[in-house]
This record gives sequence, C-alpha cells and structure tokens, in this order.
Amino acid sequence: MTTCSSTTEANCGRQSTATELLHFIRASVESIRKDAANDLQADGAAIERRLSCLLRQALVTRSPFQIALVLGSAAELMLFPEQEVLEQCTAAVQTANQQVLRGLVWAVRHRSFLGGPNTRRFGIAAQ
Repeated sequence: MTTCSSTTEANCGRQSTATELLHFIRASVESIRKDAANDLQADGAAIERRLSCLLRQALVTRSPFQIALVLGSAAELMLFPEQEVLEQCTAAVQTANQQVLRGLVWAVRHRSFLGGPNTRRFGIAAQ
C-alpha cells in the first residue's frame, strides 16, 4: 500500500471513482488490521503505528492517492492524524485536482472535527 501495489496500480495514473476508492479503503483497513494482529509489541497501539508509517511514506512520496487512501482508512478506524499532519495531507491532495480525493479529505476533516476533543489521533513518528 505504500507504493503502487497490484491492487492500486491501475489507479496511480488516473482518477478513481468514489466506489473504487471505497473498495481500496476497505481492503486497506483489512490489511492494517491483519498487520496489527501480528504485531509483536502487543501494546494496543499497533494500528496507530501502522497508520503513522503508511501516512509518513505517502507524504514522502507526495502521492495524493496514497495520502487519501491512508486518511480514509484511518477514518474508517475512527483514528485521525494530528491537526498539523492533516493540514499537510490536505495541501498535498489539493494539488492533485482530483475531485474524489479532495472530497474524501474534506469528509475526513469533517469527521475529525465532529469528534471533538475525544477524537483519537496519531502522529507521524520519525523513522
């Protein structure tokens, strides 16, 4: 998921539909949950660590599709990046000029805002 995988390869060069993006988000959430289940630290923060790693990699590559995919996956898990990171993600996706990706980021920002102070957040740890 950190680069154009076989499931997302076809979408890395073109605009995705909302239905396709939702399919990729759900597949991503399943993969994240499986990775977390195999986490050796077993401290309850495996999903946050995985999301942090994926989002960091997506931001490094500045891939609007990957950024939106990770944000959507995190939102499905009711986790949101810290506000500064969310601003970085928004700026990166805005440059893509892809309405579906921009809409997804807007929805994630809105859901994050509605969660208020009790919203679970994750940061991007240095590698």
